[in-house]
Amino acid sequence: MAVNKKFKEMYFNFFEIPEVFAANTISKIQERRALRKNIDRTYKLTKAQKKAIYDFWKPYTKISPKWAQYYSAKNGNFDPRYIPNDLCYTKIDQYFNSRKLGYGFNDKNYYSKIFSGIKQPEVVIRKINSLTFDENYKQISVNEAKSKLLCNDEVICKPSQESGSGRGILFFKSTDEGRIEEFLTNPEYDDYVVQKIVKQHSELNKVHANSLNCIRICSILFDDGVYILSSVLRMGFGDSKVDNATAKDNIKYDGMSCGIDENGCLKKYAHGYNTGAKCEKHPDGLVFEGFKIPSYDKAVELVKKAHPLIGHFRLVSWDVAIGEDGEPVLIEANMRKGGINLLQFNNGPLFGDLTERVLDEVFGKEAL
Repeated sequence: MAVNKKFKEMYFNFFEIPEVFAANTISKIQERRALRKNIDRTYKLTKAQKKAIYDFWKPYTKISPKWAQYYSAKNGNFDPRYIPNDLCYTKIDQYFNSRKLGYGFNDKNYYSKIFSGIKQPEVVIRKINSLTFDENYKQISVNEAKSKLLCNDEVICKPSQESGSGRGILFFKSTDEGRIEEFLTNPEYDDYVVQKIVKQHSELNKVHANSLNCIRICSILFDDGVYILSSVLRMGFGDSKVDNATAKDNIKYDGMSCGIDENGCLKKYAHGYNTGAKCEKHPDGLVFEGFKIPSYDKAVELVKKAHPLIGHFRLVSWDVAIGEDGEPVLIEANMRKGGINLLQFNNGPLFGDLTERVLDEVFGKEAL
């Protein structure tokens, strides 16, 4: 028997509202704690700047001017339109992106189906609910999976659900037979996708050869198409194999990123993810300003092609690698709560000239 749509909505709201409230409360506490920890208290907003923040946000909601202080102090560019992190994650992100569908769509094991036709890393095996499958979703035995892994010089194993900041990523070489068997048989590793290592473009090896240095592109989907909001290059350093390492020579960059301009070139400074620590060159030596990102235009086109495939997620942060052949490779689509620190530190307010359009929609066109 079909369930009345209105009754179904009431049912979901009854159970969802308390959960959403709890999740949002935790998120606000976390973001405001990080703000207190990392804000530069020596940087003061002027009365005119505080008034500009108040006047801009008055039609929408009340916000703390400390968020503009936080970002402006790090990059030297004041703007009243900086999006507060707590507001972004508990209001804006939830408006544009479906929480109900997020857990399923955001499973990397199903990217091959969702983004069919878009170049992605080659899958070796999949672990789904502790069961093992090949790249085509055919169920296989543990021994078959083990043989597939041992045939590769090196593979990367990524948690397929609710991952971030490099958490849970494993690397196996063909000599790691014991570790591979533990991975395949231990139920703790229940949902993973195992992929061949992407060989990146030689130019990006100049940034940092040990890690896959990805382009983070944030896009928004409106009724008139996909808009690119902000792009940065995420970089590893030192011995890190991922692009979100945490420290080098006691300088805490929390994941180094550098803004990319409209011509595909890096900007002058890179910033740390939380602290906003600023530097003009990579710890391994590369000077950022003017460095040309290969195939940046192709990465943008990949995002514009991919975004309409997930219409329930209108604000998405994409991680795109550039392969050694110059073709973009989709690494990840962050369909919920894509980090905004690295975008606003490097490129200013997340939505730029689209800010009013975004806020008008989110707040029901209250700005009249």
